Amino acid sequence: MAQVGENKKNGKDENINRVSSFIKKNKNCIDLTLGEVSNLKQIGQGGNGLVYGGILNNEEVAIKFLVEDMQSSKLERFKAEYFNVNLIEERTNIVNYINYEEIQFEDGYLIPAIIMKRYDKALSKLRKDNSEITETTFIKLFSFLLNTLKLIHQNGIIHRDIKPENILVTKDTDFVLTDFGIANYNPELYTLKAKTEKKERLANYEFSAPEQARKGAIPAPSMDVYALGQVCQWYVFGETHRGTNRSRITEVFRSEEAEVIETVLNRCLYNNHEERYQSIDEILEHIDQIKESRRKVDPFQEMYLFNDVISATCPSVSRGLQFVEDEKYIKRLIENINNQNFKRKLWFNTGIGNCDFSKLKYLEDKKILLDYKEIKIKGLWLYTGSVYDDFIMIETEENEPFIIDGEETYRALIINNKHIVHAYHQDSGYIEIEDEVYNLSELEVEEHDRSNSYKYYFIGTQYHCSIIWENDKVLDAFQERGIVNKKTVAQLIGDLRMKKHKEVVYRL
Repeated sequence: MAQVGENKKNGKDENINRVSSFIKKNKNCIDLTLGEVSNLKQIGQGGNGLVYGGILNNEEVAIKFLVEDMQSSKLERFKAEYFNVNLIEERTNIVNYINYEEIQFEDGYLIPAIIMKRYDKALSKLRKDNSEITETTFIKLFSFLLNTLKLIHQNGIIHRDIKPENILVTKDTDFVLTDFGIANYNPELYTLKAKTEKKERLANYEFSAPEQARKGAIPAPSMDVYALGQVCQWYVFGETHRGTNRSRITEVFRSEEAEVIETVLNRCLYNNHEERYQSIDEILEHIDQIKESRRKVDPFQEMYLFNDVISATCPSVSRGLQFVEDEKYIKRLIENINNQNFKRKLWFNTGIGNCDFSKLKYLEDKKILLDYKEIKIKGLWLYTGSVYDDFIMIETEENEPFIIDGEETYRALIINNKHIVHAYHQDSGYIEIEDEVYNLSELEVEEHDRSNSYKYYFIGTQYHCSIIWENDKVLDAFQERGIVNKKTVAQLIGDLRMKKHKEVVYRL
């Protein structure tokens, strides 16, 4: 191995040229212990590796050469990628590493190489090539990440570089995890420790957990959990998520399974690693709890609770459709909703798309906070009918902007219920207040968005006629017309009643 050590003196470019020149000179072939690899073509290049594809014994293979300077830590990590991962007995979802070799070139240098099975493409290319994002593939991807991460974590491996380029796809659209180049290995289980030295890459910023960029961060399964969330978010929306106001999976996929996954991803993506799931088992337990909770929910019981909220807010609703403008009704409605014992979250709909919400808060001057959306209310339209068509419609007014440092803006952060600052601070994660710099994760931060494209918001359980997606066109048309009086709202309730949630139809 003395010659490998001497390679420290040679730069990465020299080794790339050494490999490419040798392969070209040998007519795109190279002799290995297992036989000759022919038809070699470069197919990739990473932080430390140069990857060629070719044919070995009539099978497609890929060869990953370690072309970075041969520092002991990098060589040990390269070996660990092959030898440690191959110690896992069940590797169905893990790249098939065939052999490890140290190939001697004509000038006497030895360059380490890993020979592996070649796969059809990476997840990044699959998404680029396929304009249709399917729920079937999304659920398969989510399940693959859960099962594979559980497997490697149980075997003492934390990947630390989960991203679309490191998820390979077979011709049958099955997924395979690759590139354990910066993985962390439990020293009690593995002889090859594969330490990461200072200034070496710490994974892709887009997908890696925030704490991975900090000095002295201890590798933990929650890092891979965060990346799992980002990969799923990226697959659906084509981009990862930072800060607040995350696009929800349920905006695209409307099945109950997607709703469960959306709940899981929300917790996977917490910036504070302590608030995240700490293991894949914890995720699986939570999924079971969610599904069990859903099985126990009686749709009509939820709607009876909602009916009680409306009646307790405005008792005169028993006479029929009511429009109320007084602030007391708005305060009362918010209080009644928050105090009611719903088993599932309530939803809002605008006609463009429905979504559940976690926060409903009264502010002041007839303003409320619906999750992060600050809404100025003109009045409430309330109706109780056959339970499933009970109705709350919020009629809004135009909101005034925030004035921050003399500038008008419709988005702001409220820090510790006291300081109003620009929303762009959430991108950096830090804020300066009175000459002191604070990490936003250590403060009470509430995002407010006063921009509003909708005149009307409809509130209900997920079983109400005004919430189901089948009635989106009816609500959207109502938004467009914008003609609101007792006659038009009563007609709207009648139109919505024509289509009902499948659980309601089944029970009726």
